[in-house]
Amino acid sequence: MNKLSRLGIKQLRIMAALLKDGNLSQVADQMGLTQQAISANLATLREVFGDPLFVRTGRGVLPTALALEMGSEINAILAALERLVERGPFDPMEVRATVNISASDYAHAVAVAPRLRAIRDQAPHLKLILSEAEVDTLPARMGSGEIDLAVNIPANVPASFERRVLFQEHYVCVAAAASPLAGKRLSLKALAQQQHVVVSPARANLVGSADGWLQQLGLERNIILSVPHFLLMPQVLEATGAVAFLPSRLLPHPGLARVRLDGDVVPPGFELIAAWHPRAASSPLASWLVGMLAR
Repeated sequence: MNKLSRLGIKQLRIMAALLKDGNLSQVADQMGLTQQAISANLATLREVFGDPLFVRTGRGVLPTALALEMGSEINAILAALERLVERGPFDPMEVRATVNISASDYAHAVAVAPRLRAIRDQAPHLKLILSEAEVDTLPARMGSGEIDLAVNIPANVPASFERRVLFQEHYVCVAAAASPLAGKRLSLKALAQQQHVVVSPARANLVGSADGWLQQLGLERNIILSVPHFLLMPQVLEATGAVAFLPSRLLPHPGLARVRLDGDVVPPGFELIAAWHPRAASSPLASWLVGMLAR
């Protein structure tokens, strides 16, 4: 039988107590055990370590050289086990960890970056890695622990993951600030006839979030360009003269201007969530960090 499998916390506590007090009956009283139980556990310890460990004298027991040598290690193990089961309240000031947050440039810009000062003030030893959103690999990377938090839309996160809504967002129609369309009001039909740019941060394609909404209204737009990042949009719209739907929190921007739509209609918006793997459901660090992002 493996020696380690025969060694339990009770035996280590008995040995630590005997090293401290040197008296079997006293240790038995302290631990609520009989002297026979103490002797039986001591016999197991002697077999495991191949040493008498304690030698009887007229005034109790004396530890052997090996028992004295192991004393500090046993106390350290018991102290570590006690910390494991009796954790104090979470204190971000004491956190020394690295957290990887996966998000699009938009989510990093509006949900993560504005919170960085407060996070750094409260958790000065916490290190953050801000990585790009990769929807297809996200479940595997979060499962392996490579990604700790994902800030994304619900559709891009597995339903089994823990989540918290950070905020609700809506879209606005924009053109370049120098465009003839800047500040104009368009009908939906006129809007559909414009050239459009879409952002595809998850998968590169010529598909945008407003397509389904326009199709339900019997309209189809002309998408001429897809870009991977929201923050490219001002330059791209200036170069193409096109229009685009952008999340409202990216405005105001000196290079962009609103294009109003008849009836002030807008395509359906979205929720931005913070999500984490089920294995981190009880993590006080994950809970605290999500709370900071949700403020």
